[in-house]
Amino acid sequence: MTPERQSAAPAMSVSEVMRRYYAVQLAYSLAGGFLFGVYPIFLHSRGLDQFQINSVLATYFVVLFLTDVPTGAFADALGRRRSFVLGTGLRVAAFVTYFFAHRYFVFLIAETIDGVGTTFANGAVDAWGVDALDRAGHLGPKDRIFSRITQLMNAGFMISAIAGAYIADINIAWPWLCGAAGYFIAAFIGIAMMTGESEREARVEFAALPRQIVARITAGFGEGFSNRAVMGLSLAGAITLAAWAPYWLEWPLLFHRSYGVGVWIIGWIYCLLTLARIAGAEAVSRMRADEGARAVRLAALVIVASACLAAAGTLSSRPNLALAFLFVMNLCTGAIQPLAQSWFNEQVSAGRRATMLSFSSTLGTMGGSMGLLFGGYVADTAGLATAWQMAGAISLAAAPCYWMLRPKAPRAVATADAVR
Repeated sequence: MTPERQSAAPAMSVSEVMRRYYAVQLAYSLAGGFLFGVYPIFLHSRGLDQFQINSVLATYFVVLFLTDVPTGAFADALGRRRSFVLGTGLRVAAFVTYFFAHRYFVFLIAETIDGVGTTFANGAVDAWGVDALDRAGHLGPKDRIFSRITQLMNAGFMISAIAGAYIADINIAWPWLCGAAGYFIAAFIGIAMMTGESEREARVEFAALPRQIVARITAGFGEGFSNRAVMGLSLAGAITLAAWAPYWLEWPLLFHRSYGVGVWIIGWIYCLLTLARIAGAEAVSRMRADEGARAVRLAALVIVASACLAAAGTLSSRPNLALAFLFVMNLCTGAIQPLAQSWFNEQVSAGRRATMLSFSSTLGTMGGSMGLLFGGYVADTAGLATAWQMAGAISLAAAPCYWMLRPKAPRAVATADAVR
């Protein structure tokens, strides 16, 4: 830590940083959860068919793909807190637009605004939190911290998703207003909590900003493609997002039609699946922090999750059994997220962290946008069962990406040393 960093702001303890980090993430997740589950039902109620629903979300992913690295560079140059507040403000505008929208092209406009807002906020909280933890003196892997973050976020999503489903039974559009209010509140929480950035990190020379952003984008792509671990983790994330993104839009419609008891049931099913993700994250937090076992654990989790998604598609006409397989799938995905997130963050330096997080998100969203369109086409032409079976097969390709990142065996290293 340089003298400049030390004098820029009063040092916070690790526990203080963690409390602030948790508070901002919880507020942000509570705001977004009102739409989880009811999002495709809302679009269907406004007259969109399945391909249009998928293409609206694909537009969101395309916007993320086009803007994620530039806005990540903006966060590095302008400051994490400013980036977060700007992002939440744009998301408020997008949610209000959605509330009034009834035409397909207006939904596309709203998704574009929301995509830009997401990219400004995307990674900014994590980058601030990891940097602040490093300045506070936190040592060792951050698996347990990211596991707790995952649990808090899922808890926030679960609470607001249940509320949003019951509100949607009254008026299908009201959850958008609730989400807009939530992001407005999250912005003020971010202003209050995301402090402690040094003067060097937060000072901005606006005349030099375009040049700085271009330089950071170039360096970010160069570092991302040249760093074996970053590239492998990012590619695995892109594959799983491409395979699993269509399923996010399809399961609410499937269970809404199958059970036929109202929108509120989707909130409770989302709650059940979220509890599975929380349990998966908790299992990871209780495992011994073994860096050498990460690759094997992630590969195994991807294989199990892929098999469960394919089985759920095969049993889509029997919703209770399909739900059981989706529960197991979400157990695995809940464990995957904190493991991969912690591993990724340990591969990049503090100065490049937001840009490299955006690099990873860029690959992921590119995969997600292609997967949504392809998955929607398959679901319309061949049926949901075939679409989920194909998605399970595609996501299996992520397992080798993790497997290849496992460390060299000690015996192999010792043999190489003996030969030398």
